[in-house]
Amino acid sequence: MFIVRWLGNLAQNYQRCFAIFGTGLTIFMIGIGLFYLSAKHYDAQPLLAELLTLIAILLFAIGIGTALVGYLSLTYYRWYIFFKKRKTSPRDQNDQQ
Repeated sequence: MFIVRWLGNLAQNYQRCFAIFGTGLTIFMIGIGLFYLSAKHYDAQPLLAELLTLIAILLFAIGIGTALVGYLSLTYYRWYIFFKKRKTSPRDQNDQQ
C-alpha cells in the first residue's frame, strides 16, 4: 500500500511525472551508448570493455526502473479507475442512488 500511496502523491504533478519518465529514458539511452562503446573497445582493452558493459547493464536497470515509476505515476488515475471496487449487490447499488 505504501507504494500505491507514494505513486498517488507523485501523480499530483504531471510535469514532475513526465520529468521522471524522461530521466529514466535518458539514463536508459546512456546505457545503450555505453554498451555500444564496450563492444567497440573490446579488442583493444578487454577489461575496460567489461567494466563498460557492467556499468551499461546497471544503467539499463536504473533507467527502466525510473521510467517505470514515471509511467506508473503518469497513468495512476487511469489504473485507479480501472481497479476501483464496483458495487455489485442490489443493496450497494441502492446506497449509491
